[in-house]
Amino acid sequence: MARRSPQAGCPVVATLPPVVASGKIPAVLTLDRLHQSHEEAARWRAIVESAVDAIVVIDRRGRIESFNPAAERMFGYTASEVLGQNVSILMPSPHAAQHDGYIDRYMATGIARIIGIGRDIDGRRKDGSIFPAHLSVGELAIEGEAKFTGIIRDLTDRVNLEQRLREEAGLARVGELAAVLAHEVKNPLAAVSGAMQILAQKLTAKEDREIVDEALSRLDALSAMMTDLLLFARPPKPRLAAVDVTGLVESLVSFLRMDAAWHTATCRVEGQAPIVLADAELLKVALQNLLLNALQAMDGRGQLTVAMHHAGGMVHIDVTDSGTGIAPDVHPRLFTPFFTTKARGTGLGLATVRRIAGAHRGEISVIATGPSGTTMRLSLPSHHQTTDSSVRA
Repeated sequence: MARRSPQAGCPVVATLPPVVASGKIPAVLTLDRLHQSHEEAARWRAIVESAVDAIVVIDRRGRIESFNPAAERMFGYTASEVLGQNVSILMPSPHAAQHDGYIDRYMATGIARIIGIGRDIDGRRKDGSIFPAHLSVGELAIEGEAKFTGIIRDLTDRVNLEQRLREEAGLARVGELAAVLAHEVKNPLAAVSGAMQILAQKLTAKEDREIVDEALSRLDALSAMMTDLLLFARPPKPRLAAVDVTGLVESLVSFLRMDAAWHTATCRVEGQAPIVLADAELLKVALQNLLLNALQAMDGRGQLTVAMHHAGGMVHIDVTDSGTGIAPDVHPRLFTPFFTTKARGTGLGLATVRRIAGAHRGEISVIATGPSGTTMRLSLPSHHQTTDSSVRA
């Protein structure tokens, strides 16, 4: 039997067939309360779906029961792809294989190692990439069955910031050391080099001149290393002016082609770039380091391509070599100061490029690498709109 009020908004009560709960009390359902429960459920659903952090609900067997939109964006899966799957698909090894054991141990002992505590973890996206995250886990019971709610926050930006702060602290110490070296080493090197050049003019024996020339060559290399160290540790503040990137790239490539080391390599310049606001001399240092690094990756032989284009308010300069690519164990350390795979090198070339790019609010990155070569991209904020693309060999 149902009784309906003619006034809108008044409670509507429906008496349903008796449902025995304690033996003799019929169940009476207030539809107004049912409506309110639906509204509350919709409200909580909207909160979960609009949350910035990923929210994942699993059962006691580790199967995913809920996967909010933030989780979809974070991990790259759609909810339909993961619902019913074991949550271990979101974890790298060895935790993926051990996760079910974590739950079983907790259910058996009641000893929580992460539930109600939270910890930093690594997450695994659909594409296999690993990222740092913070995981908070809470336990709840629905109709007597244990469920676990995980709230995951991507820590990539925070970890990168911490890394930059550590690097800057290290660079400050390197800068102090570089200043001492410049005074105590670089200046005496110039004096020694000058004296040896005068001595070489007075030597008549060919063997003696060859020895002095070799010594001068070593002194020049040491002086160049000191210059690189100073530039990396204390790069000058950019003197910003309008720079024609296209013209700068073409002139630099033309100049390098005159070097004997380039005679067995071919270089192609593609596209055009708009004007950027930059320090032309610092930009030239960065580009020269990229070009020389690419040439060395090919052992001086092969095809080198410099492609320029403009997208999203950034000017991109892609330097592509035809070498053998970057080894997986080298890739993470590629921009680390003093790290090098070369027999003779300071390990400051690419690190200096990153310093210069950062000083211009830009960045340097590896966008492709493999057996057929590597592409490194220098990106800088554009100053004007891009021009039409063209190709020049």
